[in-house]
Amino acid sequence: MEKTSTWEELILDLTKNDNLQSRTCKIYDRQARFLANDPYKVCPCGRLVRCHSFKGISQQSKAANDRNHAWTRPKSFKSASSIAVPLTVFGRLKPTDCKFIRLNDQTEMSCVYNLLLEDCGKKKPALILSVYGGAKYFTMTEKLEKEIIRGIIDAATTAGKYIN
Repeated sequence: MEKTSTWEELILDLTKNDNLQSRTCKIYDRQARFLANDPYKVCPCGRLVRCHSFKGISQQSKAANDRNHAWTRPKSFKSASSIAVPLTVFGRLKPTDCKFIRLNDQTEMSCVYNLLLEDCGKKKPALILSVYGGAKYFTMTEKLEKEIIRGIIDAATTAGKYIN
């Protein structure tokens, strides 16, 4: 009997050839400087400045290295403000074992389709859920966050079943 690859192995194989990548904002980096009195400063990408994970030279750092004291951050977020990065966000959700992956929005759909076919084999997936957004940073109560997560898990676990 032929051994099938796990979800993680399939993704790691595709990331070796750069077929699957993620994307991140490059306006600020991990060491972004923000005013201590403004820890809630929001980047045009919608995330808090202090929450950026970009490891390269950001637009802010480049301006500082060039001693460009007149640099101001862009007023809006454009694709030029982001960069493709290695895919690192994927796995399985506990306790339902639902699979997830965060992809670059410019990923070829044929690559995603082939990943799904290879993972599912001859079984048709019961549910494919696409969640996107992040136009603005917002906060929510812990109770609301748990309710949203519970709703996503309920949708995933009841897929293909009729609810009366």
